[in-house]
Amino acid sequence: MSVQTCDLQPLRAHPVPSQANAGSGLLEHVGPDSVSCEFGEIDVQDGLIQSLVQALTVAIRDNDTQCVETLRLAIAVRQFGMQATGRHAAAKQVAAHGRPARALQKWRLKRVLYYVDASLSSKITLGDLAAIAGLSRMHFASQFRVATGLRPHEFLLQQRIRRAERLMSDTTMTIMEIALTVGFQTQAHVTAVFKRFSGCTPRRWRIGNHMRLWTEFEAAAAELL
Repeated sequence: MSVQTCDLQPLRAHPVPSQANAGSGLLEHVGPDSVSCEFGEIDVQDGLIQSLVQALTVAIRDNDTQCVETLRLAIAVRQFGMQATGRHAAAKQVAAHGRPARALQKWRLKRVLYYVDASLSSKITLGDLAAIAGLSRMHFASQFRVATGLRPHEFLLQQRIRRAERLMSDTTMTIMEIALTVGFQTQAHVTAVFKRFSGCTPRRWRIGNHMRLWTEFEAAAAELL
């Protein structure tokens, strides 16, 4: 498909050619693939442009100045839109086949994991993690995902929930106290995220875990008797 830049400058007012020379300027040649005109080569494999070119031919033949200018503008706008779409598709193809992101280096990852473990009770931003790794936010996010399989934000949530599980198992802290300790601001927030990662609410998880531990304790005690 032949598509070239369409110069919008000639779309300003022009005298309409007479019927005798109508085909010599505005429409020099109409072929199966493209039409050459005073504002460049146009792709006529597009159905809409085919219709516009046919209508333009009739308008030139009828010496309809207003219709000619309108149709010329419509063709130029359509052509410009098709070019923009083609450039966008080409850019996406380059991005898709571009250089793949590499995994975050182990020493950088170790620093980030240590920081997260020590700072779970505080607000942690992508910028904080990128600074610890010594990378820009964009490069850190892509490399961290390759290394861990998770986006930084998802990893933070996962670590907060794992810490909450340990606290519910090992302490008598309330769920609200645990939520604040692992970096959540409300009990509703920790409940929603906990359910997404663990499949149940914190209260249900705690009850089930205590029942499991009690069952294991009874089984161990029975073996000793």
